[in-house]
Amino acid sequence: NTFNSSINYSKTFVGTPFNMSINANHQQNTNTETITMTLPSLNINMNRVYPFAGKGGIKKNPIQKLGFNYTMQGQYLINTTDDEFFTEKMFQTARAGVQHRTSTNTNMKVFRHFTLSPSANYEEVWSFDYIQKDYDPNTNVVVTDTLRGFKSFREYNFGMSLSTNIYGTFNFKKGRLKAIRHTFRPSISYSYRPDFRDKYLRQVQNNNNPLGFEEYTIFDQSIYGAPSSGISNSIGITLNNVLEAKLRPKDPDSDEEDEKIMLLNNLNFSTSYNIAADSLRWSPVSFSAGTRLFKDKLAINFNGSLDPYQVNS
Repeated sequence: NTFNSSINYSKTFVGTPFNMSINANHQQNTNTETITMTLPSLNINMNRVYPFAGKGGIKKNPIQKLGFNYTMQGQYLINTTDDEFFTEKMFQTARAGVQHRTSTNTNMKVFRHFTLSPSANYEEVWSFDYIQKDYDPNTNVVVTDTLRGFKSFREYNFGMSLSTNIYGTFNFKKGRLKAIRHTFRPSISYSYRPDFRDKYLRQVQNNNNPLGFEEYTIFDQSIYGAPSSGISNSIGITLNNVLEAKLRPKDPDSDEEDEKIMLLNNLNFSTSYNIAADSLRWSPVSFSAGTRLFKDKLAINFNGSLDPYQVNS
């Protein structure tokens, strides 16, 4: 009882970092008589470019390593019914929007053995329809109207990470086990994002009590959502471990090379500390591990989390 159709077109612009795709979709349910169409959806992507790189693309210093990328998504979304199909009302209730995103990052060596990687992200949303809420005292309900017009909002965030690699080798003189190598990759990061929703908040009375209000933004029903709420100010900690073993040949007199075996592909621990929170600032500690057995014929993976807080009554 459901019909679907789609058409897609994509193009890569040779010699440039840009590529593009356009698609149109249609879904129709003959039982509920609902129709959803995207006419069209446009995606433009710019692969990462390094405008300050040296001749021949050489990237030695942090400025030369500074890279930028860009993506744009645009949609024209229609939700209608069989009775309103291709009528004036179908286009009145359609929603449209465009989302722009760009990011930049670089890396540099600090204190000889550490890598510092700063980054920043920027997002801008264009909406061609928005909502307005008004209280109707006759029915004691909040009425939501969708209005036409261009509205936009912007968001950004930035952060940095500091990481290094530590290697340890444990040698064994007896038996086939020759050595175990431990690779330890600790990383600490910091990220910050302001509260963007507060700037666009509006209030509307929601019952017959003059002091009863609810908050909303004009973007709450837009295709690409509303501005992010709350300040994000956090520190992240990640610990990555890899264990490898080296075995001597079964025949000590043979010319065979030592055999390398992966004991643990990864053993990861990660958590974060929310500076902006008023309590319970630590997030659960997530952990995961994986290894492969029988010459990579069987993979074993497990994961879990540890809550640093205990609930007591």
